[in-house]
Amino acid sequence: MADEAMEVDAPKLNIATVIGEKLTESIRNLDVLSMIKKMIEQVPEDEEAEGVQKKLKDVIEQYNAMSEEEREEFASKMKEALASKLALKLQDSNAFDMSGLETAIQDAIRFHVMLIGGGIILFVILLVFFGYKLYKSIKDKEIKREEKKRAKQMKKKK
Repeated sequence: MADEAMEVDAPKLNIATVIGEKLTESIRNLDVLSMIKKMIEQVPEDEEAEGVQKKLKDVIEQYNAMSEEEREEFASKMKEALASKLALKLQDSNAFDMSGLETAIQDAIRFHVMLIGGGIILFVILLVFFGYKLYKSIKDKEIKREEKKRAKQMKKKK
């Protein structure tokens, strides 16, 4: 019942939405030219990839021929197009199935908390054990000292 109460009170975090927002934000901050150059540098795996690579080379040539204003406009349109495509993909419920992610994170946190708790309990047990041993040793020495003192006093009285 305690677990059920915790689950009801715990806020639900939609991880897919958060990831989508962060990806969209990073795309808006992306350097389009360097991304296209990296795509061109990759080794094509088949004929379709080679065709795409040739088209990207043409885009780079056209980009280099553009004025500064046209470059900025091209980059902003590319970013918006990528962001909108990403948003459409993320809205598709099958794009990211993160139903078990939150549970996995909670389980991992519980495991680490239990591990740390076990370590703390072990440390406290060791501390109590050695503290008790020290206390017992000090008391034994004190008792022996008292016995020795009494024994000397008894000898003096005789």
